Amino acid sequence: QVLWSEAVTQEAGCVWFPNSAYKTAQAINDFRTEDLPLMIFANWRGFSGGQRDMFDEVLKYGSLIVDAFVAYEQPVFVFIPPFAEIRGGAWVVLDASINASVMEMYASSGSARGGVLEANGAASVKYRSKDLLSTMHRLDGTLRSLDAKLSESASDDEKVAIKQSIKEREQSLLPVYEQIAVQFCELHDTPGRMKAVGVIEKSVEWKNARTFFFWRLRRKLAEFDFRKKIQEASTIGRGIQTLTAIGASAMMKEWFIGTPGMSESMWDDDKAVLSWMAQSNNVLEGKLLDLNKQSVVQEVFQAMTAGGNTAVIGTAGIVEGIGQAYQTMSMDDKEKFKNMLKDAIDL
Repeated sequence: QVLWSEAVTQEAGCVWFPNSAYKTAQAINDFRTEDLPLMIFANWRGFSGGQRDMFDEVLKYGSLIVDAFVAYEQPVFVFIPPFAEIRGGAWVVLDASINASVMEMYASSGSARGGVLEANGAASVKYRSKDLLSTMHRLDGTLRSLDAKLSESASDDEKVAIKQSIKEREQSLLPVYEQIAVQFCELHDTPGRMKAVGVIEKSVEWKNARTFFFWRLRRKLAEFDFRKKIQEASTIGRGIQTLTAIGASAMMKEWFIGTPGMSESMWDDDKAVLSWMAQSNNVLEGKLLDLNKQSVVQEVFQAMTAGGNTAVIGTAGIVEGIGQAYQTMSMDDKEKFKNMLKDAIDL
């Protein structure tokens, strides 16, 4: 006889356990398979570190989240909403540097927090009791006065009384300074500080988040589509100079800044970039053709100037290819080709 019983397991919220980490990685992979952009509202304090969870391979399932982000090709936005936070291992697997070509991180202005250690933990590590006592004696007027009296006093009884007063003053101030230390550490986790160290793109007001991400996504989809064309144009033949996605975006930015009326600061304006792409479509298509041509030029140049047998074989192959193509041309095309060849090599 088989007996069935219900098992209820309590799991803390905002924490990844082996099952939830696997589901997260699976969901990201499903979005990637559908070739969809991804928006993550992040509010995790990390991974469960219990012995049973370690036995259930929580680290392996956490690494699956990283693998899913590495393979992602569409825009990924990680947004820390108001009063949410990213801590511990959650910060590690959501960091935008995992796949910098597609991932961007943002935080809600004011109340969002982010950092590996929580403020209480950072304060207990970086601002221990001895450091708090040193700060008290440096800042508190009463303690400074007692320290001066202690150094000037001559009798032992007076020194004992002053030391007791110092100890009592330290004990009364310690809770206040502990709170100040925690607040000081929390200042390092604010959106302003995250922006200053470069881990988020910018802070976004919650009331403007929907509008901001609407235009940001439209711009990124258009940018990703065009930079893919740039990469394809730069990989003719053997692909001597293969552009990365980040390199293609940088080239696109140079073209944007080089356009009259555009500036580097306007590159962050999503509406301005979209308007530029729409209005300069013919110009951009021309730049793609020029890039394609330059890739062919570099391919031929390197084949003919490589030296040794490589140059001989490369030159012979190019000449033979030109000859075969020439035979398939019409009379008009042959004349144009002859004129182009004369102009190029001064015949």
